Amino acid sequence: MSMNEYDVIVIGGGPNGELLATYLQKAGGRVLLVEKRHEMGGGLLTEDFDGFRFNLHATYMMLGELMPPHNDLFLPQYGVDFIRPQVQLSLFYGRDRALVLYQDTRKSAESIEKLSREDAGKFLKLSNDFREVCTKCLIPASYVAPIPPGEYAAMLSESEVGKKVLEWSEKSPLEILEEYEIRDDRVRAALLYLGCKWGIEPDLPGIGYMFPIYAYGMMNASLVRGGSHRLNSAIIRAGYESNLQVRELTEVKRIIVQDGTAKGVVTDTGEEIRARVVVSSLNPVMTFLDLVGEGHIDQDFANTVRQWQWDEWSLYCMHLGTKRLPTYRASESEPHCGEALSQVFGYESTEQVVRHWKDCMEGKLPGPEATFTPTSLFDPSQAPKGYHNIRVETEAPFEISGSDWGRVNAEYAGAILQHWEEYLTNPSEVGIIKSYSYPPSYIEQKLPNMVRGSIKQGAYIPTQMGYFRPNIECSNYSTPIKGLYLTGAATYPGGMITLGPGYCASRKVAEDLGLRIWWNYPDWLVEARKNKLAP
Repeated sequence: MSMNEYDVIVIGGGPNGELLATYLQKAGGRVLLVEKRHEMGGGLLTEDFDGFRFNLHATYMMLGELMPPHNDLFLPQYGVDFIRPQVQLSLFYGRDRALVLYQDTRKSAESIEKLSREDAGKFLKLSNDFREVCTKCLIPASYVAPIPPGEYAAMLSESEVGKKVLEWSEKSPLEILEEYEIRDDRVRAALLYLGCKWGIEPDLPGIGYMFPIYAYGMMNASLVRGGSHRLNSAIIRAGYESNLQVRELTEVKRIIVQDGTAKGVVTDTGEEIRARVVVSSLNPVMTFLDLVGEGHIDQDFANTVRQWQWDEWSLYCMHLGTKRLPTYRASESEPHCGEALSQVFGYESTEQVVRHWKDCMEGKLPGPEATFTPTSLFDPSQAPKGYHNIRVETEAPFEISGSDWGRVNAEYAGAILQHWEEYLTNPSEVGIIKSYSYPPSYIEQKLPNMVRGSIKQGAYIPTQMGYFRPNIECSNYSTPIKGLYLTGAATYPGGMITLGPGYCASRKVAEDLGLRIWWNYPDWLVEARKNKLAP
């Protein structure tokens, strides 16, 4: 094999691309990882603004140490340390009251009991059910390649936990909440927001199983000490130590296809690099229509790719450098409300949550409801000594009817901050000295793979989830082009920082190439497979 020939070329150095490249390099392959940008990591993006470390994309780690690569690649020895606050969520209402959710569900129930004694017990039932379904079935299933829905349903129907997953899969988040008969609308709003904030429409049936994953994950979320980019750095360091070859600032312009087989890539300089297989972590439209070209795929498949749907919403973010942390009027009744990882303002009813989502879907500028995360409260290293940083985010449309983000950015940022200050006891003392707004239009500019600000590379709808992500022809990471594979957020199990797509695709490619599969499934995944709760 010449210096310009590899076993595997991986296109795109996001978390799943670099993870797959590292696993396959350690498996004995000769792997080249190619990235268009000046650095690896994709959404694991932390940038320095005059000493303030702002995590511009991925911030909340919902699985943390549970991700199999955490142990497989010995990520802690490369500096990965997950900070998981005991106080997870504060939902503020009435300007001087708050509902507080903790990792300890009994403490959460005590906060709920102040609003509704009856709902405290119902919350504990919901929380226990969500934990059981997630830990026994949904999380393990995220690290095994999917099987056809009929086979999966038959398998799950053999256990009570599996039956619950099947039942919820047909419902919407609102319908699942209705099962528990939680009547206080503030409690319902908090749970609905937690379970829907990463891309599930509150009233959309067909992917209800995602609702407990996100609700459970966001009640047990963590930060990466030093910034999200530390996780990326650790993965790529493990790759380097296995002699992984990496080229940054290198754009792939074309995937070489000969006689229906991928043979390598052509870069923006015209260089041809050959490989036994090519793995793309880009979205399906970029992979097949831009890099492969319609001349190498049949028309029916091309039409399937063109039907890929982007998210109808995106994220609007602000990053603040401040002199002091905020203190809240609600602290008199809930002393720990200001210690929460996610501090949510403006959603006092389920109707308000649903309305915000509807505004996004209709291209309307939503209200000032937003989530504030005082990052430096948990990790002082992410701000200059004596100062603080705060992340602000809210769901927003990529395009605004009759306007654009260039016109409304400053006004919308001001509205969010003005609304937030109404809850504070010290608005004049917070002292914002650095502010960086990051509207949805910036996301696509920064990371073009996230078309229309789609942070998961494509919508979470029934026809694009599970075995059908991205489509039935590519359901197991292989494609109609022999020697071309997919990974990334557009493949199963989807987006967010789970590393599931890279982990699952690594095994598929290694098996097909006859490489040494050096990693073992974690015990909890072995147990789930034994109990027929994971394929």
